[in-house]
Amino acid sequence: MSFWWRPLLFILGIGFLAAILSNGRPAGSGWMLFAAGLLIYLAYHLRQLDRLSAWLSSNDRPPLSSQGVWGDAFYRLGKLLRERRGAQRKTAADLERMLEATRSLPDGVIILDQDNRIVWLNDAAQRLLGLSAQRDLGQFVLYLLRNSRFAEWLLTEDLARALTLESPTARRQTLSMQIVPLPRRQKMLVARDITEMTRVEAMRRDFVANVSHELRTPITVILGFLEAFEDMPDTPPGEFRKHIPLMREQSDRIRRLIDDLLALAKLESEPDTKDETVDMPALVRLLADEAETLSQGRHRISLELESRAGLIGNQRELYSALANLVTNAVRYTPEGGQIRVNWRTAENGGAHFSVIDTGDGIEAQHIPRLTERFYRVDRGRSRATGGTGLGLAIVKHVLQRHQARLKVSSVIGKGSTFTAQFPRERVISLPPRPE
Repeated sequence: MSFWWRPLLFILGIGFLAAILSNGRPAGSGWMLFAAGLLIYLAYHLRQLDRLSAWLSSNDRPPLSSQGVWGDAFYRLGKLLRERRGAQRKTAADLERMLEATRSLPDGVIILDQDNRIVWLNDAAQRLLGLSAQRDLGQFVLYLLRNSRFAEWLLTEDLARALTLESPTARRQTLSMQIVPLPRRQKMLVARDITEMTRVEAMRRDFVANVSHELRTPITVILGFLEAFEDMPDTPPGEFRKHIPLMREQSDRIRRLIDDLLALAKLESEPDTKDETVDMPALVRLLADEAETLSQGRHRISLELESRAGLIGNQRELYSALANLVTNAVRYTPEGGQIRVNWRTAENGGAHFSVIDTGDGIEAQHIPRLTERFYRVDRGRSRATGGTGLGLAIVKHVLQRHQARLKVSSVIGKGSTFTAQFPRERVISLPPRPE
């Protein structure tokens, strides 16, 4: 509600009173009263202005109170100030939340001013680029990140192009840098760790190259025979038949490779296993019998059943994975060696399936890479034994789907032990077998 008319009524009232008092009296006496009233009124407003000025210059600004126009003005100013303080507190809280979220981002973020000096950086930038929020604020970023490719990229400010470079804090860690423009000629540098992405891309390229290489040799052999047969139409059938075993061997090699590729693709495309109760003692006996058949008496194979525990899992997948471990032991153990197939309960409540052989052993630097696709310790020997290079990759994927892991230990000249370690949550007790 507006009170602009109240001061006008007050002045008109003083003037009317002055006119009445001047009627029949010496001239000027009423107007002197009128002037005195105006002075008092002016002093009142000057006093209110002084209060307002002191209030505006104060930091705490306690609430003001008054009557009339000044009371209304003080109320409106106080309300406006309260609203402004509330908006400031909300803005500050939003800014703090945004900074906290940015500070916790996995990507490194650096804010640079127009002279490329560091204004702010988050925790990931300190970790990925070796910077320090306490030491490097206000520093010229090119003095801290000394890389000619980075300097050229930053100074050209090519927003459309990301820069890939090695992290200055960790070798074999690859970063992707991007520039984002900000107001007031500032810019934001975003550093993302793409090490895993780069590794996966390299594995994809290697995978395509390895598949092509693995298929080229048997296909070349088969095509070579077919072309020779085509060029010799009068050759007796007996001459053709003596080459059939080699062609069949190469065809089987292609079939095994395709089967393993399809099995691996199926494992990666299906997110979960179809769980059932797996009679592990029976499965382990079956694997030991198959090892005897594959060995054909060239090895001493023993079965060690130390537990009656079963598993919750997919029997088909588990058979495929564990059979790979047994088959590898038979293939790579020299004639006369020993192979032990063991099933036991672990101390933590889990269960372990182990294949222990007395083969040549594996050097330590090869063990971390054994489950990579097409990785072979000895390529020539692996192809000679009929391996596709995908067996242990299949084992790794099957065990991961069962929350299990593969542990490999080996001693050169003494043999290797491959152990599938299953967690306690997957182990169950089986009923006693009937006599």
